[in-house]
Amino acid sequence: MPATIPSTTAFPSKVSDLDRAALEAAYFDIRGNYKSLMLSRGRYRSISVKNRAAMDVLEERLRTIAEREASVRAEAYEMLEIVTDVIGELEDAGDDLVSEFEAYQKGKKTYQGGSFLRRLIRAVIQFINRWTSSKDQLQKLIDKKESMQKIVSNKNPIQKQLELSDGSDN
Repeated sequence: MPATIPSTTAFPSKVSDLDRAALEAAYFDIRGNYKSLMLSRGRYRSISVKNRAAMDVLEERLRTIAEREASVRAEAYEMLEIVTDVIGELEDAGDDLVSEFEAYQKGKKTYQGGSFLRRLIRAVIQFINRWTSSKDQLQKLIDKKESMQKIVSNKNPIQKQLELSDGSDN
């Protein structure tokens, strides 16, 4: 098989000037080159189909990973929102408690501690309620963490294969 296909100028343009042997030689050269082109075209098409299939598999793997990452990211944002809410509530409750305790301390010196004491007790009750609520939110965080761990650990076979493959086409 020739390394390169000859240019069309390499073949005679007028076949009427050729004798039978030269005509047959030119015909067989053209036929050989045509055969070589068809084999090359077949190899190219085969490789093209194989590459397209590999691209489809890779695209599917990437979509699966992207979907998994998106779900993990969404759950992480939900967890962050829960943590932010809990910290905000505890901070507010703590501020209320400190404020009422300071008011009680000032009122105690003026013998008006009764109303301040009632507000201090109310602030303590609110703190306890918020603390209990935050513990419930903590359980939600733990549940979300476990579900995220399951998502990460339960990869489908395509993801495992993608992570284990060395990138070569076998």
